Amino acid sequence: MAGPSLRAGALSARTARGFDLLAPVYDALAELASAGRIHRSQSTLLPLLPRTPRALVVGGGTGRFLVELLRTGGVDRAVSLDVSEAMTRRTAARLARLGPELATRAELRVGGLERLGTGERFDLVATHCFLDLFEDVELADVVDRLEAALDPGGLWLFSDFAVDGAGLPAGLRRTLVAGLYGFFRVTAGISARRLPDFERAFARHGLVELAQARLAGGVLRAALYGKPQPGAPGASC
Repeated sequence: MAGPSLRAGALSARTARGFDLLAPVYDALAELASAGRIHRSQSTLLPLLPRTPRALVVGGGTGRFLVELLRTGGVDRAVSLDVSEAMTRRTAARLARLGPELATRAELRVGGLERLGTGERFDLVATHCFLDLFEDVELADVVDRLEAALDPGGLWLFSDFAVDGAGLPAGLRRTLVAGLYGFFRVTAGISARRLPDFERAFARHGLVELAQARLAGGVLRAALYGKPQPGAPGASC
């Protein structure tokens, strides 16, 4: 996760400190809160990925998803971007434990989207429980920046919380999500209070949903989007 700002990807110092403090217990908290389903939602669509030369993982956390992406996702090289130095150190340690082959295929960067080069392009963008920390206006800017870094024909792997659709009662899902927002407002100083309109942000760029999965009674949603090639049906101008 990463925090919102008026400038896309410019993450607050308080948010960084909050996630630094959470880093030692972050994975345990995610397991406790979801019985492992948060991580499962991040990886459930990996078998659908084609061979991918270069991927970007935003809000990479402690590197658990990054490792699985490199091991089973058919990705040659990946850049992992996270606001937290402590989270990034844990990612580096996780990669080191698994041997040099994985570590040499990953580049770890600390900071927000300003750490992306103007001309950098990727075949895959992955955002897991990252976009939920932005309000709608900020989310539009963040998606604009990430979409610009995604090559035409590229894929966007997304997972996050959901309060719509079938599954657990909507009121219960809203309560669960509100509790998570309250927790991260206290611990990391985020300003968002509710889930933004993810679908609207993706639709602005003509991103096409190729697959989706629901987990934990519908509370978690994973989706794979494709960016059309120029001139393809449905491509934006």
